[in-house]
Amino acid sequence: MTTIRTAEPAWVSELTVQDLAGDADAIAARLRAEAPVAWIPKIGGWLATTYSACRRVAQDDRTFRGGTSQVHERVYGTPHVLGADGDLHSDLREAVGSPVGARAVRDLVSHKVGPAAHRYLESLRGRDRAELMADYFEPLSVRSVADAYGFDVDADTLRRWFHDLSVGTQNMAVNPDGTFANPEGFRGADTAREEITEYLQDLERREGASDGSPIHRMLNSGRAAGDPRTLDTVLPSVLIVLMGGLQEPGHACGSTLLGLATDPAQMARVMADPALLPRAITEGMRWLSPLYGGASRVCVEDVEIDGARIRRGDTVWMAYGSANRDPAEFTEPDRYDLDRPAHAHLAFGLGRHACAGSALAPQIVRVALQELFAAFPDLRLDETRPPRIEGWFFRGAPEIHVRLS
Repeated sequence: MTTIRTAEPAWVSELTVQDLAGDADAIAARLRAEAPVAWIPKIGGWLATTYSACRRVAQDDRTFRGGTSQVHERVYGTPHVLGADGDLHSDLREAVGSPVGARAVRDLVSHKVGPAAHRYLESLRGRDRAELMADYFEPLSVRSVADAYGFDVDADTLRRWFHDLSVGTQNMAVNPDGTFANPEGFRGADTAREEITEYLQDLERREGASDGSPIHRMLNSGRAAGDPRTLDTVLPSVLIVLMGGLQEPGHACGSTLLGLATDPAQMARVMADPALLPRAITEGMRWLSPLYGGASRVCVEDVEIDGARIRRGDTVWMAYGSANRDPAEFTEPDRYDLDRPAHAHLAFGLGRHACAGSALAPQIVRVALQELFAAFPDLRLDETRPPRIEGWFFRGAPEIHVRLS
C-alpha cells in the first residue's frame, strides 16, 4: 500500500473515524471544497465526497469492481453481493433481491406493513410522549424486512442483530500496517452472524424442501431445476441485505420526520395531505441520507479522479450523504425543502450495485409516516430532548423524542 496518493491538505491525513462520525456534514463540506477525492489513512482508503465523483465511481464498471472492503469481508464473509461481479453478482442479486422486488413489495405493503404499523401505534395510545426510533420506526422497519424474507423472529432480536452488525460494519479504523485498530469491536457482529446462521440452517432443515417457502426461493430462484445454491454461498449476502434492510427504512423515517420538523408549515402540509409524502420522503433521504458514507468500490486499474491518483486495488468509499448536499448540484443543500425541484439523489446508490431495497424502503416509510400522522395529528418534537445526529457509515438520529398530544 503506497502512502502518498495525492496532494490533499495536511489535516485530511489526521482524520479519524470518530471525527467523521461526529461532525460529518462540516467535514464533508470542507472535503468537497479542498479534496473531493481524498486518501484517508485511518480508514485505509479513498473518500469521494462530491456528487460528480460519487457518480463516476459508482457507474464506471470498467475501472471499479464491486464494493468489497476488508471490513465487509471481516463482518459478512465472502462471496457477497456488494463485492461480486459478473455472473456471480447476478446470481446473488437474484437470490436476495427477489423477495423485495416491485411485485413482492405491493403484497407486503398491503398485507404486512400496514397492519404492523397499526399494532405498534396502538401501543402508543394514551401516552403523552414517545421515543420514535425505539418505539415505532425501528420495530416497524425490521418487522417489515423480516416479513419480506420470511424470518419468524421477534422485533427485539432483529433490532439487536441490526445494531450489532452495524457496530461491526462501522469498525473500519485500521493501523498503519492495515490491521484493524479495534479487533474487539467485531464481537457483537460475530455473535449476530452466528445466531443468524443457526436460524437459517434450522429454517433450511425445516422448510428447505418446501416449494414456495422463503428459504426455498432464496436457494432456487432463477436456478435450473436440481441445481440450488448452497446456504454458505448466499449467507454473506443475506447478512448484508439484513444490515441494509433493517437500517435504511427506519432511519429514512427519522430523516423525513426531522426534515419536516425544521419548518412547521411543511410539516402541516404533509399531515394534511398524505399525497405529499413521496416528495417528502425523497427530500428526507437526500437531506439526511441513512447510508451516508458506507458504499465502496475497488479500483481495478490506475485512474485519476479530481487530482487523486487512485491505484489498482485501492478501495474508494463514496459518501453519498455528502454528494446529496453538494452545492454544485443542489441549491441551498443543507435546507430541507419540500418544494425542491426534482433532482436524482444518491441515497440508494447507482449502477449494478445500487440498493436492492430501493422499491421497498420508501413504501415502508410512506406507510409508517402516514399512519403516524393520522394517529397523532398533534405530534411534534420534544423540545426538552432535541435529537442528536451522528454517524458516518450510517447517519441519523439514534433517538427521536416526540410529544404525541
